[in-house]
Amino acid sequence: METVKLVMIALGSAAAACIAMALWMNFWLKPRLAKQFDDEFRVRLKEAADVLAARVEEAVRKGVTDGVTRLASREVIEGTTRNIARTGAGIVEEGLGRILGRRDRRSDDQ
Repeated sequence: METVKLVMIALGSAAAACIAMALWMNFWLKPRLAKQFDDEFRVRLKEAADVLAARVEEAVRKGVTDGVTRLASREVIEGTTRNIARTGAGIVEEGLGRILGRRDRRSDDQ
């Protein structure tokens, strides 16, 4: 009879400890981890947006400069316009890939 009582006390103590741990994790740890993750995500997203904006600006500037210096013919202007569009699309694709966690194809090629 004493053994049964001892086992019941041990099970009750273990259950109380598990309940206390679950409540602590649910009401204290989980909200703090979620806030920390959200803050970190926002910082990384802003950094990625800044890098993406700088690259787009640089590519557009280079494309416009190349386009203006090569104003020789209509074909050159059309080609430059296509190159600017491709470069911009590639930069946007790369930026979104980084934000979404995809691998960079350029680093694979090198």
